Parts: sequence; structure tokens; C-alpha cells
Amino acid sequence: MGSNLAQRVQNNNLAQQNGGGGGEVSIEAKIRSMETQFQLAMPKGVEAAQLVRDAITVVRQNPKLAQCEPTSLLGSLMTCAQLGLRPGIGALGHAYILPFWSGKNRRFEAQFILGYQGMVELAQRSGKIASISARIVYANDTFDVDYGLEEKLIHKPVLFGAKGESIGYYAVVKFTTGGHTFIFANKSEIEEHRDKFATAKTKEGRIFGPWVDHFDAMAQKTVLRELFKFMPKSTEIQNAIMADETIRLDYSPTADLAQVSEQVDTSAPQPDSLAGEVLNEETGELSDVDREWGITDPEAEVA
Repeated sequence: MGSNLAQRVQNNNLAQQNGGGGGEVSIEAKIRSMETQFQLAMPKGVEAAQLVRDAITVVRQNPKLAQCEPTSLLGSLMTCAQLGLRPGIGALGHAYILPFWSGKNRRFEAQFILGYQGMVELAQRSGKIASISARIVYANDTFDVDYGLEEKLIHKPVLFGAKGESIGYYAVVKFTTGGHTFIFANKSEIEEHRDKFATAKTKEGRIFGPWVDHFDAMAQKTVLRELFKFMPKSTEIQNAIMADETIRLDYSPTADLAQVSEQVDTSAPQPDSLAGEVLNEETGELSDVDREWGITDPEAEVA
């Protein structure tokens, strides 16, 4: 019976991708109708109802997602379901879902971006990690790194007075079997990484999205991702890294993430109507275009 149910889900997925069904259905209605399929994909103990609520909150906070190819939005949400991660807007989200202009398909598609908190969550589930964290180093902190025979990292945050600007980031993991390891990167190294790998850009090449809204969280994610190379591997972690910053147009709950996660295409610029500046050069405020795209930091959750 289980296989029959999975087959019906896949058939329904294909029918929707090919425009099956009568009448136009809102994206919120489509998300709600997917709750059973999400539940099929999710790890034990994780509730699809929460994912549906999170997804509707994300769409309401970033209306541009409703203009994306629906299969890409549902695909990103199915990736969240398979990984057992909560999508959200804000620094505490396990993952982000952002509208992205696909040069290949000449349309907007939803892109799945793994968040720092999502990486921590997946690492903790492995059962091989005693503790894991990523932290910010500020200019007035006491900080030192020793990569000698006995690796040491000393970080004493300033307790009183101004912290100063952020100057570096590090991630530390302690293993259940004993031992630890860490990764450190200064701010210029993180900025170089951002400039090289960020895919959310305007026509003029201006970066927007999490790297603008939540630079520190993305920096922490970057050092944590580098640290993963030295950690015990798990299928969940490998799948999450593979799906990070990709487009997915197949939202079957049994799909292999390695097969359905497609790298974003940057061969064509975004339409002129979306080529706004991320920041007003004089005031530092977000432009109207960016506000329309939801490039803000809303924390309130829609009931």
C-alpha cells in the first residue's frame, strides 16, 4: 500500500507540473494541499503542519515568491521537508527560500539556501557531535589562534563597552569520541568568498538577499561549512550541502536530492524592473525595489 501511495503522489506531482487540474489555485492553497506529501518526506518526529505554516509565513513576507514557477517553490519546500528543516526569513531560519531569475528558463524560480542554524541542527542530529558552534569575533575582543602541534583558540569577548565591528568568524566542533577542531576566517576572507559565490545579484552585479540582510549569519555558515569537511559524514549533511543554493523542479517526496537539485543559472540578467540598488548610497536605506522583494528583517510570524 505504501508503494501505491508513493506512486499516486508522484503521478499527482507530474500532473501539476504539466498544468493538470481545473482552475487557478493560489500558491498558499497549493502549499496546504501538499501537507500529506511533505509528511511522507519528513524524518520521524517532524510535523508537516509546522512546515506548511512556516511556508505560508515566508510567502506572505516575500510576495515575490508567489510569482516564481510554482514547482520550484514546492520543490524548495520539499527539500526542507526531506531534510527536516524549517524555512524562514530572519537570522534564525534553518533555511531561506528566495526568488531568483533563471536565465535558462527565462522566469523566476525559488532557490533553496541552507542557513547556519540548519547546518547546526543537522550536525547535532548525527549523534557524533558533542557540541558545535560558530561565533563572531569583534574588534575589541581578546582573540588568538595557534595552529601549532596543539591547536588552540582563545576568545574572550569584551564584557563592557563597545564591541567594535566584526572582524572575523570561527566554528568549533567537539566530538563524542573526544577531540575537537576549528576553522577561522577573517572578515576580508569572508567577503572574498561572498563576492565569488553569492548568486543573488541584481543586473549590475549588486548582491542582495541573506548576504546583505544577515551577513554575520552567512559568514558563520561559511566557516561552519568549511568545518564540515573535517567532521564525520552523514547522509543528511551531504544531502543538505548538495541542495544548498540550488533550484528544484521536482517535488516528489521520494526524489533523490542528488538528482533533482540544479545549480542556479546566471547566464541572463534579471529584468530591468528588478535591477534596483540594494542600498541607497546616501542614506544606507533599502530601496523600494528591495522592500518589494522582502529584503528586510521581519521577525513576526503569521498565525
